[in-house]
Amino acid sequence: KLVRPLYMNLLNKEQSEFAKNRLIRALDDYSWRVGTGFLSTPFILYVLESIDVEYAFKLLENEEMPGWLFMTKMNANTIWESWEGTKAQGGIASLDHYSKGAVLEWVFSEMCGIKVTGENNFILAPKVGGKFSFAKCEYKSIYGKVSSSWKKENGKTIYKFVIPANTEARVILPNVEETLSSGEYEFIVG
Repeated sequence: KLVRPLYMNLLNKEQSEFAKNRLIRALDDYSWRVGTGFLSTPFILYVLESIDVEYAFKLLENEEMPGWLFMTKMNANTIWESWEGTKAQGGIASLDHYSKGAVLEWVFSEMCGIKVTGENNFILAPKVGGKFSFAKCEYKSIYGKVSSSWKKENGKTIYKFVIPANTEARVILPNVEETLSSGEYEFIVG
């Protein structure tokens, strides 16, 4: 009941602050396990990121059920409809489900930071956080592969990008913002 009004900006400033605080309290009370329904699950990480990106990572990193990494812990290689996987409903639940799988949009566009802004234009603005030590995503555009990765190492973050021919990308990192043409790039921040 809190996620969609926040995501869709349906609340005034006072209501929004109240809803954000209530959402964080609810997640604390629920031990940072996923408790949203079908319609709100695709938006929860975006809403948490708008409050503080560390909240989004905290929810994503939860390894208990219900949680996305619980599935990984249970050796899943897809995102299940039911948190219990093949044990749910006598094994009839989908093992590749959109609602919970929508988390990968956030991983792609925010954690790895790949945003397609035009036919041959991209933004590369990865967000580093939580306990993750690295992240990598690739997008096969009509011009070639767009790649974004980051790795935490010795108190620094190493970012690597691949920008295909005949394209350009605006790179946005802590203390770095520039538009780059095709090529392979590395930035060390920290």
